Amino acid sequence: MDIEIERQFVKRYIDKDYQERLLYEFGSPKKRVNALSRFSHNAEAILKKSVRKNVLTSPDGFQEKDQTVYIISWGENDGVTMPLSDALRYLDNSYSSVILVGSDFSLLKEEAETGYNKIFYLK
Repeated sequence: MDIEIERQFVKRYIDKDYQERLLYEFGSPKKRVNALSRFSHNAEAILKKSVRKNVLTSPDGFQEKDQTVYIISWGENDGVTMPLSDALRYLDNSYSSVILVGSDFSLLKEEAETGYNKIFYLK
């Protein structure tokens, strides 16, 4: 895990009331699952109100200047840096919440109970 990237993500996008708790949970292997579960449903509630959020229904056609991103997820790619194109496929195929962190953007995918997946493009 790259705690510095995760800290920057939290400071940039997460509401101040949740920041300390999330940083603690991300830093603890036992509590990390709790942090990730906060993004499974109603992730928008813990995002800063001032952050520009666009909702995507699919990562198809998504383009950014970053060629690599850092992944926060439930799966085997948690804490891995990979090419954006591969990370987008991983995000699209995942059934649980996934966060892709670029240098000046993030994508946050909620776990879908019904309907389409909600993917927040955070800038």
